[in-house]
Amino acid sequence: MTQTITGGGTAALDELGAALAPLGYLTVLLEDGARPRLEVLDRRPGGRSGGVVCDGDWYWWPWADRIAPAGDAARAAALVDRGLRQAA
Repeated sequence: MTQTITGGGTAALDELGAALAPLGYLTVLLEDGARPRLEVLDRRPGGRSGGVVCDGDWYWWPWADRIAPAGDAARAAALVDRGLRQAA
């Protein structure tokens, strides 16, 4: 099943960026395309990076897998952290 992600979510992405900062991530909110995205960069040696989008209801990986509800930035941050660490 293909999921199309549309809509806003900029405030939720800001909240996610704030929740990721104490975990050691640098985040950059980019609004240069069709939808805003949060680029997440792990500052640790060998760290990974990834992008997150938000439709206003859910945080999503760019390949359209749900991460967590947009109202739960702490949970989303923990899941993004886990996902990027597992990828490393």
